[in-house]
Amino acid sequence: MEGFNHRIEIQIRFSDIDRLNHVNNACYLNYIELARVSYFNNVFRDQINWAKEGFVIARTEMDYIQPIFLNDHLECYTRITKVGTKSVTIENVLIKNKQELASNCLGVLVAMDYETGESKKVPTVWLELLNKFEGLNLEL
Repeated sequence: MEGFNHRIEIQIRFSDIDRLNHVNNACYLNYIELARVSYFNNVFRDQINWAKEGFVIARTEMDYIQPIFLNDHLECYTRITKVGTKSVTIENVLIKNKQELASNCLGVLVAMDYETGESKKVPTVWLELLNKFEGLNLEL
């Protein structure tokens, strides 16, 4: 998908299917989380000590465009679209069967010092790694 440098395939599990025979809406957040973790592992590698610092979710906004079914081929695309002083905006798109938009998701993640429980400025090294991966020039 154009404009996205990160993609993962999502395995749809039988337990994800609800009474209407499609993926339950709550499962979409699990799919997004899998993609977000993969994205951060690709971008930050060992530059974040996740035991001490990282991000927490402050907001999630999901648009359900069309249902996802058990036998669909599902991919999730991820990118950072904005960096604030203490937060980043992340976008995820779920595409089924290589071409059909199933869902859009926007999230706001706040940079955190896990030891103090306080928010923190997005470190310059994180911004540099995001810019390198995304091929952008995002600024604080």
